[in-house]
Amino acid sequence: MARLRIQSYELCSLLKTWVRQILYGTVIALFCLNNTGCSIPKSIPATPIPPQEPSAVQQREIERLQQLLAEKELLIRNLNIRQQDQEKALKESTSKVTRDQVVLRRLATQPSAASSIAEAEVAIASLKSSQVTAPEQTLQAQRLLDAATASYAKGNYGTTMDHAAQSREFIEMVKDNHPRKASDPRLAMVPFNVPIPLRAKSNVNLRRKPFVKAVKLVTLKKDSALTAKAYLGDWLQVQTSDMRSGWVLNTLVEVRVGDLGH
Repeated sequence: MARLRIQSYELCSLLKTWVRQILYGTVIALFCLNNTGCSIPKSIPATPIPPQEPSAVQQREIERLQQLLAEKELLIRNLNIRQQDQEKALKESTSKVTRDQVVLRRLATQPSAASSIAEAEVAIASLKSSQVTAPEQTLQAQRLLDAATASYAKGNYGTTMDHAAQSREFIEMVKDNHPRKASDPRLAMVPFNVPIPLRAKSNVNLRRKPFVKAVKLVTLKKDSALTAKAYLGDWLQVQTSDMRSGWVLNTLVEVRVGDLGH
């Protein structure tokens, strides 16, 4: 009985200790919540910053740039208009040249055709006797002259004059290129008065500009029909049958003899 009383006393003591600890913890927690040092800070809403107006210096710079941009746009428009006018004038000039050629062909006579052949023969003889070593180009000029002679025999005097002129222009190209190097800054594009019909001797690269490393537009197959419009050094500006324009080396093409009699 005494032992039971002692156990009951110990149990009560333990319960009192637990109750005191719980009460102390509750009091401390309430104290921290009420204390300003332990309070949870409330989030302060961000105040929007009003946009700042540009300074006077910045405003002047903006206005200057806007004015400069307007001037550039006006310059571009004027250049575009000028380019369009030049293209229109070039087309009109080309049309006039074509009409003049048609008139000359109609007015061509036997004496004028014979004179053209004689001039081409003298030019070829001069080329052969000169120090210019260009047997391939000389052969091309001779083939043009032969076509002129064949047309003359058929009474096609206008065609005769065209072929004789092509032969002379081919010779002039050879003479013009002989004393100069490809890098000579004096080289300039020289148009042919009468376009020259050509064909590709093998597969040929048609390039955008008269340079070996220029952009390749297309590869023309062997025997592709071309028309030479001008030359720059050893390069010919040609037009294909499908109206592509570009540049090829003159050593990679030859005269289309079979088409010269038409």
